[in-house]
Amino acid sequence: MPSIRPDRPSLLATARAGLSTCLGGVERDALDRYLQSLARGETEVPKRGRGFDWSRIAREAGVEAATLGPARLHLLPVLRACAPPARPRGATRTGRPRARPGRRPEPVTPYPEASPEPWEDPPGFKAALDLHMRRHGDSVYRLHRALLARGGRISSSTLAVWRRGGKAPQSVESLKIFTLIEARYALPEGYFLSKQQRRPKAVRRRAIKGVTSPEMRRLTWHLPDDFEARPLAQQQEILAWVREVIVRGSTDYRRFQAAAVQRRYGLQFAASGSRSRKSRGGVAPASSADIATRGLSAPLALRREMAALVSFKTDVLTAPGLQRNGVWSEVTADQRTEHLSLLFGALAADPEGPVAGRGAPLESLSFAMLVFPAVWDWYVRWRESRRGFYTQWEVDLLILGSAFTREGTGWIRQNPALADRLQPVEGLISPGDIAEARRDWPAACERMRLHALARTKEIVRVARVHRDPFEPILPILEADNPLAEYRKITDEIARRIPDERRYPKAAAEAVRAFLMLRLGLHTGLRQRNLRELMLCGRGAIPRNERWLEVHRRGELRWSERAGGWEVYIPSLAFKNATSSFFGARPFRLLLPDLADLNLHIEAYVARHRRILLSGFQDPGTFFVKSAKVNSRSAAYDQTSFYEAWRLAIQRYGIFNPYTGRGAVAGLLPHGPHNVRDVLATHILKQTGSYEQASYAIQDTPDMVAKHYGRFLPQDKAQLAAQILNKAWV
Repeated sequence: MPSIRPDRPSLLATARAGLSTCLGGVERDALDRYLQSLARGETEVPKRGRGFDWSRIAREAGVEAATLGPARLHLLPVLRACAPPARPRGATRTGRPRARPGRRPEPVTPYPEASPEPWEDPPGFKAALDLHMRRHGDSVYRLHRALLARGGRISSSTLAVWRRGGKAPQSVESLKIFTLIEARYALPEGYFLSKQQRRPKAVRRRAIKGVTSPEMRRLTWHLPDDFEARPLAQQQEILAWVREVIVRGSTDYRRFQAAAVQRRYGLQFAASGSRSRKSRGGVAPASSADIATRGLSAPLALRREMAALVSFKTDVLTAPGLQRNGVWSEVTADQRTEHLSLLFGALAADPEGPVAGRGAPLESLSFAMLVFPAVWDWYVRWRESRRGFYTQWEVDLLILGSAFTREGTGWIRQNPALADRLQPVEGLISPGDIAEARRDWPAACERMRLHALARTKEIVRVARVHRDPFEPILPILEADNPLAEYRKITDEIARRIPDERRYPKAAAEAVRAFLMLRLGLHTGLRQRNLRELMLCGRGAIPRNERWLEVHRRGELRWSERAGGWEVYIPSLAFKNATSSFFGARPFRLLLPDLADLNLHIEAYVARHRRILLSGFQDPGTFFVKSAKVNSRSAAYDQTSFYEAWRLAIQRYGIFNPYTGRGAVAGLLPHGPHNVRDVLATHILKQTGSYEQASYAIQDTPDMVAKHYGRFLPQDKAQLAAQILNKAWV
């Protein structure tokens, strides 16, 4: 009888002890006999692939297959010791490597010779790669082996897909392969990267230390493709430039605003105008100390007073017994509500907190407080201490306060019942002040009106401009031809529109950005009129003028008579509807078919707009957002439209010296309103006429001179010199 190998008795003893804990006597003895036959070599270990054939083991041992479930753990050491050693992969039974059929691979040629025939440089990456592979006699297999020999980590299937044009390189690792291929084919550095200028999205790259994921998504578009290969000092320099110039926009006002929004103090009202706004703070707690860090809901009584004020200024007809001078639009109502919420929030903020407010109890806040000059004086001085100087903002707010207390039409003056809620505020409102105001409400209002007018004159003399609206676009306005300079941005977008067959959504977003800027440059419309512009496609019936007047919107429609796209907006839809520019007549402009404008409009209406909607309900506006799962609506609002415009400027407008992308050096992020400055300044530089400049932005010459035209003395002298110098020719 064959003997058991010396190394196996201990394994058998361990297995026998383990089996006794999970099996009965009959099954344990049967498996013990089977393991001894394996140890003596009388039985071959049943194998299945790289494992064991447990059904055959159970059959040969004479037990049920289900019995082996709990016993496998104790059987495995003996089975592995008795099984023959596994052969290396690719080896025969003799242990020698298996011979592969076919001829041996050719040696790798690091720099193959190119065909002497002349060739024409193709514009795209796919065609360029295929051309140079054929010129050098390379197949995908040969090129892959050559790249592997030089340390390139890429699969042959990826190279094949690149050559077919199925996809383009998008990661930093893939772009490194470009350098190896360019060296192999003796091409200039950056050759293949220049063929990839229509990438639909930023290059995928590894996380950067110290940069959060949300910030990384904003930064990565503006980083050079070889960012990781550059020295650490240069990487820090690039990050600092992108953050300061492209992301934040390096102006004094924006830095002030960025710091201010970190300390929210304005109260939140449930509704303003006819629009509903969500309160970020929910129900106001008893303490007002948290106002410094987040907006709180205004008290119920104050919200009711605000609702009554907004209703008084926005309703079509005033309530019986009341009179008013002028009506607020929805936008104006929202703006006034926001300004008043800041006033009341400052009064309630904790004096010891970062906002350093007045600390008035929330329940004491009321519009009746605004009849006391001390309240206004504290607030304007408080704003001056935060900013460092007075601005036109304080002037406008004092004018609003004087209008509230004006005889005949002032809302506060016509509501003496507001005085019933007056409560003393230490240092501002004393019990004696309250008693005197209640005794003679008109006199208290008149004192406030006169005080506000006097303060207005004093502040006007020392007010400074904090926000220079021209600063972000100074490189545009300083050019001899501002419109042509701004047009470079639209040309940059048109050059970088990706292939819509491969990247439909990215192409749709690029075309939308192109049309935003182009329509803004051709029409000079304000942001609201542009984003609320309705669409009437070819063959559809245009909306009637009455519908547009009621909804205060315009429409982009196809004009069969003129054979082009026409912008039609009733005068009531404009902020300055009563301006002499309109004369109660609608605004109508036929868009010129220049630089493929009609071609892009047709493509946007026919294909791109539908892709952006992604099945969401169509709001009917020409411009629609990229609808997502969590989107409430595909229609733009004031903030989202501004951000869309700003994003287009960040990606295509600002010249980036580290990537070479962008159109205008020195430009800063800005919104759609700056286009009106560009148009007005362009016409002033060409004609010197404030009246003609006002025609471009649907306004008056006086408004152009005050707010829109940057027409400096040297510009005026240069324009006059062009005429005078002709006498010397």
